[in-house]
Amino acid sequence: MARKAEGTGKVRADLEGALLSLVDVEEVLPTVVLRIEQAIRRSGLTSLLDPALQDLARITRSVREAKGQVSTATVRLLEK
Repeated sequence: MARKAEGTGKVRADLEGALLSLVDVEEVLPTVVLRIEQAIRRSGLTSLLDPALQDLARITRSVREAKGQVSTATVRLLEK
């Protein structure tokens, strides 16, 4: 049976879990963008869907930034 993580190990595990979730989001975003772009081309709903693309671009930047912050926190934790 696996031991329960404690102290630094627990924090590291939490950070790695957060990083995996961010990677998952980052992986699916291009597919969502592609689907919206296809919907725009097929339906002509540009005024409705363009703001969604802008929101996704902002989400992509935020996810990239959060990944960097989590990575930095993990490195700092392991330096101690």
